[in-house]
Amino acid sequence: MSTGRQVMIGALTLLSVVMPQSHAGSPAALEFSADTVQTDPQKHQRVGRIYVGKRHIRSEIEQNGHSVVNIIDTENQITWVLYPQQQSYIEYRMEGAPVDVEKGSPCEGLPGAQCKKLGEETVGGRAAIKWQVRVPSQGGGEMHSIQWIGKQRSILLRQEIQNGPVMEQQMLGVEQIDGRPVEKWQMTLSQGNQPAQRSTRWFDPQLNLAIREESPGGYIRELRNITIAPQDPGLFTIPGPFKKIVPQQPGQKR
Repeated sequence: MSTGRQVMIGALTLLSVVMPQSHAGSPAALEFSADTVQTDPQKHQRVGRIYVGKRHIRSEIEQNGHSVVNIIDTENQITWVLYPQQQSYIEYRMEGAPVDVEKGSPCEGLPGAQCKKLGEETVGGRAAIKWQVRVPSQGGGEMHSIQWIGKQRSILLRQEIQNGPVMEQQMLGVEQIDGRPVEKWQMTLSQGNQPAQRSTRWFDPQLNLAIREESPGGYIRELRNITIAPQDPGLFTIPGPFKKIVPQQPGQKR
């Protein structure tokens, strides 16, 4: 799974907090389950559940009074969105696949992306591999960026987007969260003369992912009650009675 892809907590995928920071085939270094908690500036909380297996991620959350389940097959690039009350689901597939992508490159798992290794440099005192990255964008264009991927943790240490913002990450120290030793990282996003925006992440080396994130404005996303254990494969399958829904395409008549 590519370091360059940061998945935010939402309806289809549950977390930038849960997104692995390495290129391993598994969603995380270990299988585990946990509660997901999102807190807004008014201290309102939205609680869900996540299960991370060898090749799958399952998230459960309430939306508008209804339960929504998302199952992600990270190996085959498929997402299923389940609606238990209606016993139905929608399937999303990522079309295409990267060709001849070098192992460990930011283009892993990004169809159509092109990566070129430019060498090795030091960023914030950490050894990093420098990459030139081209990713197709909506509308037929391309997004060009330079990325520095840390050699020790495979964390994105710096990213410069052409005609866009510059992002840097720096480790501030080691702390404890729920008894787990974690690394505290600060991410700074800057562009032109605009004020820089900063967010903080707590990276769990054992799980190889961030388990807490504090964003500008007081938004917090985190994992609580982490339990490391093999997950039931049945969690990542669609129940037999569920019917597949095909979303209506633009322009189609009802």
